[in-house]
Amino acid sequence: MRKEGFGELVSLAQALKIMDSFITPLLDEEVELGNSLFRVLAADIISPISVPHFRKSAMDGFAVIASDTFGANDTHPKRLTIIDTIRAGMVSKKSITHSHCTEITTGAPIPEGADAVIMVECTEDKIQNPKSQIQMLEDGKQRTEQKEKELIIYKSVAPGDNVIEIGSDIKCGTLVFSKGTLLNSRYTGVLAAMGISSIRVKNKPIVGVLSTGNEIIASGNPLVDGKIYDINSRTLIDALIEQNCEPINLGLVKDNKAELKNKILDSINTCDLLLISGGSSLGTEDLMKEIISEIGELLVHGIAVKPGKPTIIAKILGKPVIGLPGHPTSALSDFYILVLPVIKKMLGINPQEVQPQVEIIEAELNRKVVSTIGRYEFLAVKIDVVQGKKYAAPVLRGSSAITTLATADGFIEISENTEVLTKGEIVKVKLF
Repeated sequence: MRKEGFGELVSLAQALKIMDSFITPLLDEEVELGNSLFRVLAADIISPISVPHFRKSAMDGFAVIASDTFGANDTHPKRLTIIDTIRAGMVSKKSITHSHCTEITTGAPIPEGADAVIMVECTEDKIQNPKSQIQMLEDGKQRTEQKEKELIIYKSVAPGDNVIEIGSDIKCGTLVFSKGTLLNSRYTGVLAAMGISSIRVKNKPIVGVLSTGNEIIASGNPLVDGKIYDINSRTLIDALIEQNCEPINLGLVKDNKAELKNKILDSINTCDLLLISGGSSLGTEDLMKEIISEIGELLVHGIAVKPGKPTIIAKILGKPVIGLPGHPTSALSDFYILVLPVIKKMLGINPQEVQPQVEIIEAELNRKVVSTIGRYEFLAVKIDVVQGKKYAAPVLRGSSAITTLATADGFIEISENTEVLTKGEIVKVKLF
């Protein structure tokens, strides 16, 4: 039986627009802060406190009234009496008055009356009364009077010097993180600083991964002629884990229409998104288009991208389904350009927050690249550094070779309207 061709291919932009039209954000849940890394905020975070919530010292030294230090230098030092010592976590009950100061450590609260901290390196302290004064009490016991210590100051400070003010980091009631923010370790540290112990985040997308084909076998089985080990399940599942999804390994199914149909119908309600690798092209064993047309709604068959043209976008029982090419590089490149945007839409990720997560560098192309007008190209490249200069070297091993992406450092996006990239041209490389 002769199969129809792909017909008119849709552009990558059209494919993404079609997916965007029926993908809806997931529900949310409350999680402990310790389990929030790489999760996406489901609500704005408003700080419940000021950080810091008290005035504190920025360094080890002495809390002083700044005007008491004015004019101090190496030849004309100022002298103050030390009345207390404050360490981090302590609060002094003694107020600072003129001609007095308090020894203070980094992070300790500034005592009342003080308006500056002078660094310990700019001072010298000594005991004012070197001889102990002993008093005889009425009961006959002796008491040694406490010796006063004098601080000698060799530098002046201005009001506010070395003082961290209330709310200088975060002010109470301010918006700290917006809904849709992807949490990293720096962000969770900020949440911890505000005393937040639990937050509302989007549920992790549950993504089913199904590999198809008569030729594939699971790792660990004896390898015989004509068979190959399943690559796509492993790479797709691990790529999903990297994006904080919950993948479901649906196993391997041969190119059998009844088995494939039953497997898809049995699995579709267990996941938010179904990825099927293999069977999406036009060969006699490529059954996915026919099966999906019978049990769901086929929206796209064929996208103008290289690699990854034989891609399917569909809905089955209201759930999104993406049929990926069986070739490993095509399947994984489709993941980056098509599946990731779907996951981000499900999570309600704020695009402005996501961009910093993708590192982009500029490099000089080390060879001429000829592309195809009308097709977006995902070109894997390796970055070579020669005498401090970055060069982008295309990795050209074909879409069937998994090492195409394994040896690459990133990729270049070549638009549908670009036919040639010249050797020496500066290109932007998105790093993996």
